[in-house]
Amino acid sequence: MMNEKILKLLNNKLEFYPHQLEKQFPLILEKIMIMWDSPEFDAYLNKFMLDKRDHARQGFPPDVASEILRLSMLHSEQFGGVASNSWVDASDVKID
Repeated sequence: MMNEKILKLLNNKLEFYPHQLEKQFPLILEKIMIMWDSPEFDAYLNKFMLDKRDHARQGFPPDVASEILRLSMLHSEQFGGVASNSWVDASDVKID
């Protein structure tokens, strides 16, 4: 069953509903929804999507990462931010 609050924040766009994120990482989804209209939204997502701990993060499963990316893109569409490119900062990219 889909969460009505999440659907409302997503403008009832069912294709953006984060089923796997909700199932596997409910606390992260809850925080994303709390921060949805906050200026710190992108910074919060960056915290999870960029590894600043020398590859110590295991990372999200691909389906969850895709849902987070879609949420970021929808957020940018709604609030005029920079889409998924906000997750890439040249100073954070490590070349082995």
